[in-house]
Amino acid sequence: MLYPQSSSSRAMISLDGFWKFAPDVNDDGEQRGWTHQLPADREIAVPASWNEQYQDLMYFFGTGWYEREVELSRQLRSERIWLRVGSANYLSTVWVNGTEVGRHEGAHLPFVFEITEHVRWDGPNRITIRVDAAIAADRLPPGDVEHEQIVGFKGQYPNNYYDFFPYGGIHRSVTLITTPMSFVSDIRITTGIDGTAGKVKAHVGLSEGFEGACTVSIRGTQCRSSVKVHRDGADGGKAVFDFTVPAARLWCPEDPFLYELEVRLTDEDDHAIDQYVQSFGIRTVSIRGVELLLNGKPVFLTGFGMHEDFPVLGKGISPAVIAKDFNLLNWIGANSVRTSHYPYSDEFLSYADKHGLLVIGETPFVGFVRSHYQGTAILNKAKRVITEMIERDTNHPSIIAWSLANEGDTLAPEADAFYEALYSHAKSLDDTRPITIVNCVDVEKDVALKHYDFVSLNRYHGWYEQAGRLDEGCRILSEKLDRCYEVLGKPVMVTEFGADAVAGVHVDPPEVFSEEYQAEMVTRQYEIIRQKPYTIGAHVWSFADFKTSQTPSRVVVNRKGVFTRDRQPKLSAHKLKALWGGESR
Repeated sequence: MLYPQSSSSRAMISLDGFWKFAPDVNDDGEQRGWTHQLPADREIAVPASWNEQYQDLMYFFGTGWYEREVELSRQLRSERIWLRVGSANYLSTVWVNGTEVGRHEGAHLPFVFEITEHVRWDGPNRITIRVDAAIAADRLPPGDVEHEQIVGFKGQYPNNYYDFFPYGGIHRSVTLITTPMSFVSDIRITTGIDGTAGKVKAHVGLSEGFEGACTVSIRGTQCRSSVKVHRDGADGGKAVFDFTVPAARLWCPEDPFLYELEVRLTDEDDHAIDQYVQSFGIRTVSIRGVELLLNGKPVFLTGFGMHEDFPVLGKGISPAVIAKDFNLLNWIGANSVRTSHYPYSDEFLSYADKHGLLVIGETPFVGFVRSHYQGTAILNKAKRVITEMIERDTNHPSIIAWSLANEGDTLAPEADAFYEALYSHAKSLDDTRPITIVNCVDVEKDVALKHYDFVSLNRYHGWYEQAGRLDEGCRILSEKLDRCYEVLGKPVMVTEFGADAVAGVHVDPPEVFSEEYQAEMVTRQYEIIRQKPYTIGAHVWSFADFKTSQTPSRVVVNRKGVFTRDRQPKLSAHKLKALWGGESR
C-alpha cells in the first residue's frame, strides 16, 4: 500500500494520541475477552515506546494491548477503509469491533489491513492492537543467543545481545485511510540518465478488477501518457510507462530536486476514480572500480550511523526530532547516514529526499549467529523483510545503497550460502543500487563479503582494541584497511569507528571516556580512512548517544555519540564540523 495521502479521492484519519493500554503479564488477554473490551487502567501515547512512559514498563518485554474508538462519517460508506500501522515491535494482531483483521511480524516496517467489512456506521468503532515485544532468537533482530555470541553483549539486561534498547510498543503513526473501490495500489519508479535527459520508467499497480484509463504525467514537463486497462486483460493489474525528461534536473545533495509523478484513474465514461502523486528524483548510483558514483561522479560519504532514539519517546517517531537531527547533520557538514540497524520511518526518508541527505538503508538483521543459517526459517523471514523494505523505500532517491546485515557471524561456513541468497534476493528486487553487509571480524576468514558490491567495516582500534593507545590504534587501522582491499579488491567503507565520551569529562593528555580522547580519535582516524584511494566513505559511530541494555561496559547509555542523547554537541562535533566544512553560524 502506498504511503497515506489526502486527495480528491482519498482521505486520512490520524489515530495518533492517547490510547487505552494494558500489559498482558500472563499473556491471556484474548482468553479474557480483551478483544471486545480492554480493562485498561491507564492511557498511553501513540506513537511512542511504552517503556519510558511508565516506570513499571521500563523492563516489560511481554505483550501490550492498545484500544481506541473512532467514529466514521457516513459519507465514506462507498469507500474502502484501511488501517495502517507505521511500525510496532514485534508481533502485532489487529481487531476491529472484536473481529481479527490481520497479523504482522516485524518491528520496523508498516503494515496495512483492509477493514471495510468490519466497520460500523451507526456508532464508534473499536480498534484493538496487541503487540508482543518478547525477545527471542528467531526474531529480527534476534536476542537471547548468548551461548552462540561471537562478540560482545553477554550478560546484559535485558538479554537482547545487540547494542541498543529493545523498546516495545507502537512506534509510528496509526492511520485510517480511505480509497475508492478501484484504486492505484502501487507505484515503482526507476530512473536513468542519457546525456542531459532523464529516463523515467513507472510501474503502476492497479487494484483487482479495475477497468478504465490509467493516465500518468510528470508535473512541470510535457511527459504524459495514458493506457486503457481491461478487467480481464493480460496486463495483470499493472501498467508500465516510459518517459524522457529533456534537460533533467538531477537529484543530488547540492540540488535535491524532486519531480512529481501524477497517476489518475478514470472510468469508461472519463469520470475521475482515483488520483495519487508520487515524488521522485532522477539520479543514478553505481560502483566503478573503487569509486562510488552518483550521477556518474565520484562521491565520498561522510556522516554517521544513527538510531531512532530519544528520551521519553524511545523509538517513537517525532517530526521535531527529525528536524533537529537534520539541522545538526547540516551544521556539522555530513552528507550521509546509515539507518543502523533497521529501516527508518517513511517520514525520515522523505525528509532526506527533500534535503539531499544520502542514505544507506539497512535491514534489522543484527548479530546473526550460526544457528540462524540452519534450515530455511530465518532465511525466509529475512527475504520477506527485504521485500517489504525495498518495496516501501525504492522510490526514495536519498537511498543510494542497501545494507543487508550488521555484525553477523560471517566466519561460519554456512554463512556463505545464506548471505549469497540474501544478496541475490535483494538484487532481484532492485538492481539499481549497490548492496553491502557490515563486517566486524577478520576479513581473511570472512565467507560472505565476496558476494557484495562493496565492503563495509566496523573497526574500533584505539577503543575495544588498543584502548588508550591512539598511535598504535591508528597504525593498525591503516594496516587493516590495506589488507582488506588486498584480500577482497572492492571499494571499502568504514561504517563504524569511534569512542565513548562522557559529556563534560575533560582530560589532558587525552584519556578514554574524555571528550578530548573521542575528538582526537575520530578526527585522526577519519583522515586515515579518507586518504586511502579505495575508500568510499567514513561514518563515525555514532551521531548521538542512545539507550542500551544494562551492562558493566555501558552507563545505561552508549556514549559514542558526538552529540548527547538530547542533541548537545561534544568536542568531537566541533572538530568534525571544522574537518567537514560544516555550516557556519
